[in-house]
Amino acid sequence: MKKIYSLLVILVMLAGIVNAQPPACTIDPQAQPVAGISPAPNQLPCIVAGEPYNQTIQVQNLTSLDGIIAVDSMVLNSVSGLPAGINYSTNPNSLQAGQNGCLTFYGTTNAPAGQYTLAWEGTVWFTAPLLGAQSQTGNLSQYAKQFKYYLNVINPGDSCRPAVATGVNDFSSNLNSAMYVFPNPNNGAFEFKLDAGKRVNGQILIYDMTGRKVFSQELDAVGIYTTSIDISTFAKGLYTLQLKTADGFASRRISVE
Repeated sequence: MKKIYSLLVILVMLAGIVNAQPPACTIDPQAQPVAGISPAPNQLPCIVAGEPYNQTIQVQNLTSLDGIIAVDSMVLNSVSGLPAGINYSTNPNSLQAGQNGCLTFYGTTNAPAGQYTLAWEGTVWFTAPLLGAQSQTGNLSQYAKQFKYYLNVINPGDSCRPAVATGVNDFSSNLNSAMYVFPNPNNGAFEFKLDAGKRVNGQILIYDMTGRKVFSQELDAVGIYTTSIDISTFAKGLYTLQLKTADGFASRRISVE
C-alpha cells in the first residue's frame, strides 16, 4: 500500500511539473513574415499581478547584418530582466537565417507594476566579406532594433496602457534611413553622410566587437552633412557605428578589411 501511495505522490508531482510548463507553440510564419518579433511590445496584453500569464510571440531570424554580412544562425542563451515569477520557453532555441520560431512568456508574478525591459543574450554565427565565418556572443540587441523588447506589469483593475519607450536609447528608423557609410567594406577609411532634412545634434561613435569605443566625434548639422572617418590604425574586423541623438540612435555595421 505504501508503495502505491508513494507512486501516486510521484505521479501527482510530475503532473504538477508538466502542467507548470507552457503548451508547445505552433510556429506560424505568416505571423512574422519578415525578420523581427511580433507582436510589438506595446501590442502585448499586460501582465496582471497575481494572475497567470501565457503569451507567445513569433520570431524570425535575421538573414543579414546591414545588408553586407550574411547571418548563418543564431541561438538564444538567456532572457533576463523578466518580472519575478515569469519564465520563458523557446521553440526552437536555435534559428537558421530567416527561420521562424516562437517564444512563450508564462507564469505568475507579484512584481511591482511597471515596464520591464528584457535583455537577450545569445550567439550569432555569420559570414563577413573576406573575413569568412565568424561568431559573436553577447547582447543580441546590438545587432538589430528588433530585439529591443519589454513587458508591462499592472495591478488588478488597472487599464493596460503599455509605455512607449522614447529617448536616446531608442532606435530611430527615420535617422537610420538618413545615414550612409561608404564604401563598406573598407580599409578603415570611409565617408559618413547624413541627409536628415532637419537639424541633428549628437555624437558619432564607433565600437569594436568587444564593445570598446575606438572613435567619437560631435555632430551638429543641418541638411546634408558629410565627414571623413579613419580607423585604419585599428585591427581589421567588424565595427559598429552609432549616431546618438536626443531623439534616438541609428546604427551601421562596418567591415574593415
